[in-house]
Amino acid sequence: MSDVKGDYSPGAPCWFDMTVPSRETAMGFYGSVLDWTFDGDFYTLCQVRGKPVAGIAEPAPDAAAPEQSNWTVYLATDDCAAALRRVTEAGGRVVKEPQDAMVGWMAIGQDTTGGIFALWQGRELSGSQVVDEHGAPCWSEVTTADLPATVRFYQQIFDYQAQPREDLPYTVLSSDGEPVAGVFAGAEQRTHEGHGAWLAYFRVADVETAASRAAEHGGRVLSQPEESEFGRTAILADPFGAPFAVIEAPVR
Repeated sequence: MSDVKGDYSPGAPCWFDMTVPSRETAMGFYGSVLDWTFDGDFYTLCQVRGKPVAGIAEPAPDAAAPEQSNWTVYLATDDCAAALRRVTEAGGRVVKEPQDAMVGWMAIGQDTTGGIFALWQGRELSGSQVVDEHGAPCWSEVTTADLPATVRFYQQIFDYQAQPREDLPYTVLSSDGEPVAGVFAGAEQRTHEGHGAWLAYFRVADVETAASRAAEHGGRVLSQPEESEFGRTAILADPFGAPFAVIEAPVR
């Protein structure tokens, strides 16, 4: 079991949520694919072993449904307002000013190559309370058309240590000496602007089963299951078109 105790390192992806036209459809889909249980109404907590790992919401009664639902990736900070100031100093854009979300402070920014991300300063909730087990988040990466520029931007916000891969157009970002996220120069393969630029990975026991359940419940398989050094993986889309990745633990 991988329960989270204490705060996340600065810049670590710590929470994931989305707004959808139908919570019932979303719960039916993710309940089948990731075996989530759910708690709450307007803002529904998605749970692993009864602990929150993500959130799903419907639009407010006077708001329109999003044209395209996507998972929003929240990056941990101990000072939401200060981190957002660094966003603008680094050439990014403020999408949503800091606001009190009852269990913490949140804000939304856009990086210099178009990717949208959120900031989270946890109070009662530091973020996902389970990681790296079936149904729980385990990795996140942002896709970009300009890898060096994107790496520089996020380093200015969080002071990440950056380690380029020699074999891939990919840079690993570390916080407090631990890898927490990645930057992928794959704009020709994936969405690299807006909320869809950040891709969340969820651990599953079996990738083929997850892909099959996704297709059976109105989703799509965007990238067929394949082997990687980190475990067998696939990229899926939910019934609203929101992409996410699933990955098995590697065989040791």
